[in-house]
Amino acid sequence: MRKICIALVLCQVVLSGFSQARRSVSQELVIPMDMTTRRPIVELTINDKGPYKFIFDTGSSTTVIDEGLSKELGFKTVGKDTLSVQGSENRMISQRVEVPNVAFPGTNISGDVEMTVVNLRAMLPIDGVLSGIFFKDYLFTVDYPGSKLTLTLGELDRSKADVSSIIENSNILSYNLIVDGIIIEAHLDTGSPGGFSLPYSMKDQLKLNGEMREGQEIRTPVASFKPWHANLIGNVNVGSVVYEDPEIKLVEGFEFANFGYEVLKDLRITIDRKNNLIKFEKPPAQKAAPDESVQKERLGDGETNDFTGTYGEDRDVYMEGGEMYLHRATYKFKLVKEDSGKDLYKMVYSVALNNELPNVRFDRDSNGKINGLTMVYEDGRETSYKKD
Repeated sequence: MRKICIALVLCQVVLSGFSQARRSVSQELVIPMDMTTRRPIVELTINDKGPYKFIFDTGSSTTVIDEGLSKELGFKTVGKDTLSVQGSENRMISQRVEVPNVAFPGTNISGDVEMTVVNLRAMLPIDGVLSGIFFKDYLFTVDYPGSKLTLTLGELDRSKADVSSIIENSNILSYNLIVDGIIIEAHLDTGSPGGFSLPYSMKDQLKLNGEMREGQEIRTPVASFKPWHANLIGNVNVGSVVYEDPEIKLVEGFEFANFGYEVLKDLRITIDRKNNLIKFEKPPAQKAAPDESVQKERLGDGETNDFTGTYGEDRDVYMEGGEMYLHRATYKFKLVKEDSGKDLYKMVYSVALNNELPNVRFDRDSNGKINGLTMVYEDGRETSYKKD
């Protein structure tokens, strides 16, 4: 039995190894990434079936397949894995299956891969998680602005000023962040839609602008964690890229830092796992923003009302086919009115979720104009987000 640690925002999981696919690259290969969910999603086929949607996750040490899909395709169990989460002694046992003929459309990359079985669709509308270790034999670039993953057979030049070292760890992609002059090990986590998450134990070492704000509980299949939002007074260095006075999360129980989409969204990250090197680049910003407008067009059919708009930067409320929806990360929730006399709505998802779904209450200012929304939980907790 192997012990693994999954490093998604939902599940943070450490693996000793997995079956290598047969792969060859004679020139640069490009794999498109769908970034509309704030996680890079790639498509792959399994035994010429699919395509299936997998999150490309440098923060996960193992490739994961949804339990339902594994049963549907009839894969044989070849072992068991113990799943754990940083900062928790909880453990969960999972099956491991051998998945034959995993391939990427339009490339010559294919092979058999061992995958850990997790009930992913109960948490996210995806078919699996593709570990960054899958491409460890390549020099690969995760190009967020370009929405693509590129593979070559080169290597990085460690003498270049913009090239830095990865912590030598065969399981997960770890990197030393510099947070207001403090060096801390961090998981570079493309599977996370969030920003900088730091151990709560750092709170007395950092200068914060104002009081910490309690956040919504982070729930994983193995354990849950309490985050606190704060604004840092100081810089965070990611290679040669500097983030001034960023918003951060201080998470109770976390042993390491973690950074995802909100940090990486403007970067190209080139990773050389053979030599434990990495390069962060920030391409020049585009004069126009066609990608953003295209993404917004995908959310609904253009109909608007007092409720539609963006709340807290990452929650989009929109109309589609006469129905109202809330979209966040990979989730799309239908909003169904709970009380005709109040702006209170029930969130409905296409499949059953293990996590509790709060109600959504829209808030109004003194003039009756909607200026925010609040997530209302059964236990009385409330989390509010201002309308942008």
